Amino acid sequence: MHNSIKRIVVMIGLALIGCTSTAAADRKPNVILIYTDDQGSIDLNCYGATDLHTPHLDGLAKRGIRFTQFYAAAPVCSPSRAAVLTGRFPQRAGVPGNVSSQEGRPGMPAAQFTMAEMMKSGGYKTAHIGKWHLGYTPETMPNGQGFDHSFGHMGGCIDNWSHFFYWVGPNRHDLWRNGTEIWEDGRFFPELMVEESKSFINDNKSDPFFIYWAINVPHYPLQGTDKWRDFYKDLPEPRKMYAAFVSTMDEMIGQLFGILDDAGLTDDTMIIFQSDHGPVSYTHLTLPTSDLV
Repeated sequence: MHNSIKRIVVMIGLALIGCTSTAAADRKPNVILIYTDDQGSIDLNCYGATDLHTPHLDGLAKRGIRFTQFYAAAPVCSPSRAAVLTGRFPQRAGVPGNVSSQEGRPGMPAAQFTMAEMMKSGGYKTAHIGKWHLGYTPETMPNGQGFDHSFGHMGGCIDNWSHFFYWVGPNRHDLWRNGTEIWEDGRFFPELMVEESKSFINDNKSDPFFIYWAINVPHYPLQGTDKWRDFYKDLPEPRKMYAAFVSTMDEMIGQLFGILDDAGLTDDTMIIFQSDHGPVSYTHLTLPTSDLV
């Protein structure tokens, strides 16, 4: 086991012990790592944003510990994710930059020892739900990297309603459950993440579980729901579209918290929240010419 992973888990565990009540002596605490996508460091009300409505994450910060100097390991998606899952510098994890979003392309080497593998060795059931972006071959997809269960997209982003990757052609569908392509046409992906979480938690609530909940929000495309687009209609562009997506994200995270409450697991669950890195400004329609996103 890598000492770096041990240090990260021990540090986070000690720091966030105030987030939850002490679990029963005979039960290991559940762990949920919420990893948002392209969210700015101050883009929550509890971090000083005065134009955002984020009550669920503000409540988490109030009940727990709010870090003010806790940095992601890279300014782009893949290396940041490799670092958090291995406890290693991205270069040492084999992911110095973004990996491909095209099926059949490898990513983080399967030989890397991940947080999911560590948790499995401790008796945890493990799930990846959301974005992956760390490899698109069987051995580098989540089930090959220590996750018992996986649901989500393997590339860097998808349209949240069609689940197609449109960043650079050809357009391609990208929605998977345990290595099998599935189709959920017209259903909002963050809501599908909540549904998948409910099933996994209810199926595994008798055992300790670890969920890597990598929500693909507020990454491009900015697809907040009607409720939040109306709420922010008076903000200037492009802030209002971004704000609507951040509040949509907060609402989905609130639903995840509700699932824990309904299952009676809130006091037995440690929740860790972090963005993968800072924001991106989408002020024009020109798209990258590389598929390494």
